[in-house]
Amino acid sequence: MLLRRDRAIIAILIVVDVAFHANRNNTVSAADISKQTELPKRSIEPILQLLSRANILESTRGPRGGYHLCRPKKQITLKDIVCSISVKEKEKYDDLAFPLYQQVIKPYWDDLDQKTLERISKTTLQDLVEKAEKSGMKRPRPLALSFSI
Repeated sequence: MLLRRDRAIIAILIVVDVAFHANRNNTVSAADISKQTELPKRSIEPILQLLSRANILESTRGPRGGYHLCRPKKQITLKDIVCSISVKEKEKYDDLAFPLYQQVIKPYWDDLDQKTLERISKTTLQDLVEKAEKSGMKRPRPLALSFSI
């Protein structure tokens, strides 16, 4: 069930952080993501790998390496992010045999999941970056171009 996935919120936070802080020519390092989100680096690395495998983030190795988006912000939905990190596994609660759970709680929760999926499929990274800008957050300035001959 979608609403039980804590990693979904962390994945969204990571991708929005990359979308907000990276510009066309720069990447955001895992260390910077960790610092900006106040999440331990080792706890975000598996999520970064899943996001990279799902072609949401692209990683670059090396001293100036890091992560940037694989596609434009307006083409990545929150549903893309959540589905990329959601492991297809049987929920531990599905086997509960209690009639109250099976007939009331589970159908209600499944409906919430469906409504959440519908809503997040309409929300893009562009929407969230614009919200961050409107709230007064400052995006980093792109590095100045250096023309040397």
